[in-house]
Amino acid sequence: MRKAVNARVDSGDALLRRMVARRRRDNLIFTVLAGLAILGGGHAVLSWFSEAPPGPSDDTTVSIVGNAALAGSFAQEFVVAYLGATAGDQDRIADFLGGGNSIGLPPTARQVADPAVVSVRRTRAGTPIEIWSVTVSVRPGNTPNATGAKQASARSMPQYYRVGVAVNHGRLRALSRPWLVAPPAKGQDLLSTYSAPCGAESPVADVAVGFLDAFLTGSGDVTRYTSHDSGIAALRPAPFTGFESVSVSAEDSSCGAGGSRAQVLATVTPVVGADTLAPLDYPLTMVRVEEQWQVQTIDSIPALPDPIAVVSGDATAVREQSAAPTTSSSPSVTVPPATQN
Repeated sequence: MRKAVNARVDSGDALLRRMVARRRRDNLIFTVLAGLAILGGGHAVLSWFSEAPPGPSDDTTVSIVGNAALAGSFAQEFVVAYLGATAGDQDRIADFLGGGNSIGLPPTARQVADPAVVSVRRTRAGTPIEIWSVTVSVRPGNTPNATGAKQASARSMPQYYRVGVAVNHGRLRALSRPWLVAPPAKGQDLLSTYSAPCGAESPVADVAVGFLDAFLTGSGDVTRYTSHDSGIAALRPAPFTGFESVSVSAEDSSCGAGGSRAQVLATVTPVVGADTLAPLDYPLTMVRVEEQWQVQTIDSIPALPDPIAVVSGDATAVREQSAAPTTSSSPSVTVPPATQN
């Protein structure tokens, strides 16, 4: 019984000591927080206890991409329906636009063909409503009061209509009727880094020609020309029976005589039976492995300088904007018969 009493006394002393220590700690924390509140404001203190705002995530990206696709599809359908609508189709237009029931529509339908979304741009990113600007191209068909050459000309030239679209949790609505806009302006030509023509006997040209022959015509083993991590397999069935010619250029004038990595552009003129087809470009990244050049990747885009240089399309502009040697036509390379390992 005495042992139980002593145990209760010891527990009480320990509890008292803990209470005194906790009071001192709380007083210290309060003093520190009060000082910080005076120096930095209450917002700085409260931000310690609030969660950080969420950053970009895969879900956010998927939502934006999904809404862009929805807005584009909706705008395309609306433009086709609106341009082809006639008197009596107000209910159909009301499915896209508020007040559609009161819109005056022409008595004759205007047929359009080949609709395509050419531009989708988010202009406002409010929550939950996003505002998108969509441009849709169509080719006019029969136009009222248009005959002969005038109608044929109108049919051959695409027209571009813009639509404002509101997206709210997957629900879409046009902001107004479509309006006709100017066609997109012609883009600028960019300077590539493939400034050095490579002869048929140069190291990178020899491998590039052999690789494309195996890759596109099925002649030979494609793994003979690729690195172990390339993951490139020959196309099956082979799309071409041969090449009329292949030209190769590289970013380095040595064309593989030195270095361990090369950016190469190979231009092939394919043949199917007796027919010669339009030339194709293949941007390649090549690596040197144990003194042997190998294709590592077929690049998604041609190699560009950093910073990107804009050219006007003539040789003078190329010379002025690039420190590399003047670009000239790459020599044609005759494709040799493929050989097996």
